[in-house]
Amino acid sequence: MRSILALALLLSCLTGILSQHTLDPAMSKTMVEGCLKENGVSKQDLEDLQSGKVKHEDAKDNVKCSTQCILVKAGLMDSTGKLLTDKIKANYANSSMKETIEKDLAKCSGVKGDNACDTAFKMLGCFQGV
Repeated sequence: MRSILALALLLSCLTGILSQHTLDPAMSKTMVEGCLKENGVSKQDLEDLQSGKVKHEDAKDNVKCSTQCILVKAGLMDSTGKLLTDKIKANYANSSMKETIEKDLAKCSGVKGDNACDTAFKMLGCFQGV
C-alpha cells in the first residue's frame, strides 16, 4: 500500500520539506511543477502510481528524474545523486524533527540506484518507508 502512495506523496512531501526550510511555499510548488514539466511527467503518470497500476519499482525514468531535479534544485542533492546530508541536518538542527531526520538520513543516505535519477527516487522511497 505504501508503494502505491510514493509518487502521490512526492509533491506534498517534497513541497513540505522545501517550504519548511529552504523556500517559501509558492517557490516550492513552482519548482516541483517545473521539474515535473521539464521531465515530461503527466498527471496520468502520477495517477498510475497512486492507483497501483504502476508499482514503485516500475516507475518511469522521467518520474525518477523529476525527483532528482527537485532535490538538486532545492540544494539537498548534488547532480551525481549524492544527498547533501550536512545541509539537510543543518536545515533541521532546531526542529522537533531533528532526531527523526538524522535517523532517516543514516538509514537512507547510502541508498544507490542505477543512476542519479534512480538513486533520488529510491532514496525518497526509503524516507517514505517504501
